[in-house]
Amino acid sequence: MKVEIEESKLQTAYANACDGVKDFMESLFGKKVFEAAKPTLDDYKTIRTYEDACKALGEPIFEDPNNLPNHIIALMKLETISRALWGRNFQPKPDGEGSKVYWYPWFALWTKKEVEDMNPEQRGALLSANATNGASAGFGYLDATYRSSSAHAYVGFRLCQETEEKAKYFGQQFIELWAEYLKFNFTVGNRLK
Repeated sequence: MKVEIEESKLQTAYANACDGVKDFMESLFGKKVFEAAKPTLDDYKTIRTYEDACKALGEPIFEDPNNLPNHIIALMKLETISRALWGRNFQPKPDGEGSKVYWYPWFALWTKKEVEDMNPEQRGALLSANATNGASAGFGYLDATYRSSSAHAYVGFRLCQETEEKAKYFGQQFIELWAEYLKFNFTVGNRLK
């Protein structure tokens, strides 16, 4: 009998296994298969869990002695994960001139079918709402609302990433934490494996 396992699924299982199971998996498949699975600041895709982020950063796992609300704990975990995803060499800095672009995970609260079923007026309102406040992450952006421009910071900079790809990974891989942080009453879609 032959059993085939995708390497990414094997590495995910390894990352979530206890030490005894990890030893068994290493003896069965060899250590080299799992080297990429170890969390590192050099490859953001090795950060698959909050615990991976803590391990990569060399920080202890947060334990709540004060019984904080779940959305606050989720935010604290997301901030730790964000720092790990930034990697070893990236140091985000405020840019008062607005010349740097940072990316924030955005979430669709409508299914594709719900958007397709909207009448043109509803879909137009949805798109215009996004156009009004698009690109509003970070320390400021231009918005011709009341004067020629104004500065706003609608989302937490500490949860932004330096590339669109990383922001998408951050949102998809950690969707349960985002849902807990945002406290919406929605069902969580697919997570990256």
